[in-house]
Amino acid sequence: MIVRKREWAGRWTRGVVPVAVMLLAVLAGGAPNGRATPADAPDLVAVDSGQLHGTVRADHRLFAGIPYAAAPVGERRWRPPEPVAAWPGVREASGAGSKCAQGIGVGGLRSTQEDCLYLNVWTPRTVPADGRALPVMVWLHGGGLTTGDGSTYGAAPLVSRNDAGVIVVTVNYRLGALGFLAASALDEGAGSGDYGLMDQLAALRWVQRNIGAFGGDPGRVTVAGESAGAISICALLATTEATGLFQAAVMQSGPCSAVPMSVARANGDDWAAQVGCGGTDAAACLRALPAATLVDRAPKQTKVVYGNDLLARDPRDALKAGALLNVPVFVGSNHDEMAFWAWLSYGIPLGPRLEAADYRTALTAALDGLDTGQIDQVAQRYPVSEFAQPAVALTRAWTDRVVCALHDQIRDLSRRNPTYVYEFDDRAALAPPSSFPMGAYHGGELPSLFDLANAGFLLQGVMSADQRRLADEMRRYWTRFVIGGAPDPAGLEAAPRYDADAPALLRFRQVDSEVSGDFASDHRCDFWQDLPLLP
Repeated sequence: MIVRKREWAGRWTRGVVPVAVMLLAVLAGGAPNGRATPADAPDLVAVDSGQLHGTVRADHRLFAGIPYAAAPVGERRWRPPEPVAAWPGVREASGAGSKCAQGIGVGGLRSTQEDCLYLNVWTPRTVPADGRALPVMVWLHGGGLTTGDGSTYGAAPLVSRNDAGVIVVTVNYRLGALGFLAASALDEGAGSGDYGLMDQLAALRWVQRNIGAFGGDPGRVTVAGESAGAISICALLATTEATGLFQAAVMQSGPCSAVPMSVARANGDDWAAQVGCGGTDAAACLRALPAATLVDRAPKQTKVVYGNDLLARDPRDALKAGALLNVPVFVGSNHDEMAFWAWLSYGIPLGPRLEAADYRTALTAALDGLDTGQIDQVAQRYPVSEFAQPAVALTRAWTDRVVCALHDQIRDLSRRNPTYVYEFDDRAALAPPSSFPMGAYHGGELPSLFDLANAGFLLQGVMSADQRRLADEMRRYWTRFVIGGAPDPAGLEAAPRYDADAPALLRFRQVDSEVSGDFASDHRCDFWQDLPLLP
């Protein structure tokens, strides 16, 4: 299977989390589900830049809007993050910091804020009686590297579990042009083009220095992320700058993917010229642009960049060579990943529908890189007559192509890293209104892990009893991996360590989640091995 050179990940990660999470949050409210105990942890904490006053609730503590680096504004725009200045007295940490500049997305509203390098620390309400430090999960949000923020992901369901004993940190990082623009005028630092990755590294270093003040163990950190967050994690695994900053990783629905500096710089130079900054003073011109221009006239593509001092080689090549950081990884995908993109074109109520006569045209648009004869093969292997609707047939072909390529990467990963694999397979996952069943679409697992937008009680009301049980199980697997480096919670079937010669994964369903070895047959991966997945 040819999977190394094509940039298919962008279409996978763009759009779904911004819209789907926003729509799900509309369905949601917020309520604690834990218990109060007398052994409360304090609401005042001292970090290396000053004191913080957080919020203590019935089942957790939250310290929100903590700056982990100086505001990347003015001359700091498109430069590595710098240390945050100490503040006098006690800083209130009860509200989220500004999300990074972006269009309408995960948080629902456009932002032009550049002072956005904030994180949030969620802890249990109580501290262990024996004084032991708790393991930590650092969450990197999705959103195609163009939208999203850490505060969307309420972590109370993870930290408030009686059996959990974990701390969760959710992080903002620079996005879009401000986070991932490579241009000749900006080739001034080690990570040119990867400012968002440098922010993530700065947040992880902040955790190393400060998480002990919250009761956390800096030697037991798991970095976790979904979609663009998972793509970022693969890049972090491929840079020596991340050595020692985390001891395990969770990668949800995001492959290893990056673009070479030569391509990124050429695209960035073209874009700079389009916004009037193509002259000899291009750097000063770019730094003087209003943030609104960078949001409203953003580059068409936003990618992790390799070929700089931070990320010297393509993460996919590092993966193939067994050169990623050697830490345990819990990695997976959703059964119907590409349903959301099919929905955007053909599933919105009152919008257009995909007719059988247009199915082949839709396949050609979705499966770019395949020639006419190969599209004919796909249409024969996924005939409209086999599915309830043409949009479902499109979803199935599109998804299978993507997830089979991801599982090729998982096989490479498992040769060096202890690897555990899951598939989210709730065919009735909470979803926006649609004219066709979206199944377990990209991002559909997030309500089973977090209170989206800190809003939980209405979401709990929308979930069926089986979905609530599934959410409880999944949170147990995630927290157990954070605690012990393997997804093996007591009383539940352990996810097996992945073996490329006898592949098996843990399939999450509303009823009868199971260990299964039929991923390749279910997604027809043998068929896709005969096609060029990537040019």
